[in-house]
Amino acid sequence: MPGPIGLLGGLEHYEPMLPVDRRMLDEVGVFAPEVVILPLASLKSQAAAAGNLALAHWGRLGARARAVLPESGGDRVALELVEGADVIVLPGGVPNRLMGALSGTPLLDAIVARWEAGAGLTGSSAGAITLFERRLNLYPPDPFRLITGLGLLHGFVVAPHFDRLRVRRWFSPFLKRMGGLGVLGIDESTGLVGRDGDLRVLGVGSVTIASTEHIEVCPPGTTLEASLVAAALTQSSNRATREPLLPAGAGSSLR
Repeated sequence: MPGPIGLLGGLEHYEPMLPVDRRMLDEVGVFAPEVVILPLASLKSQAAAAGNLALAHWGRLGARARAVLPESGGDRVALELVEGADVIVLPGGVPNRLMGALSGTPLLDAIVARWEAGAGLTGSSAGAITLFERRLNLYPPDPFRLITGLGLLHGFVVAPHFDRLRVRRWFSPFLKRMGGLGVLGIDESTGLVGRDGDLRVLGVGSVTIASTEHIEVCPPGTTLEASLVAAALTQSSNRATREPLLPAGAGSSLR
């Protein structure tokens, strides 16, 4: 059975996110857990700083954290660390860099295998965007076109930093381009964390669930009772295949 999921809206590894990541460690339930941070979405000039920030953050939570920037998708050190991880973290940065670093690699296979074996998997901003089957193209000439993601999760596209630059005001016209998928708008310093079918909003902001027919803003403490894990993964884990997740009001449940 896949382990817990963390989808974060950005500004990860700062103090407001301590309760969010503590929930991830609680879900994993391991004493002194091994946390592996892969700052693959960062620019090379920023990767070391991102890794150091993450190490200090997870250390405050009592984890044994390691940050590694693999030389390639078959990097032996990175593979060994991931194979022993209790939590794997994909911080923010540039989604295309993360896709290029992981897509079709042994490292991605190792991440998926470890997650399917019960490890936690957290993605923030670019990391959260890329975990889904479909993601938003963020660059000209056709921004907000749907393009391929890593495919571990499904049913939504993720829009991180949702509270920045009045996204709620201008995002609605783009919903009709989502091909029937819902949008998970996750505010900065906010996360959606838990087991598949039992995901809780945590942090200082909210999570907005949006479709062309319905928009619902979920404050901290809200639980989303829905499946995000892609059908191929549930089948490979001998779990019953679930129907694709629909936006709130059309098949998912909040409490």
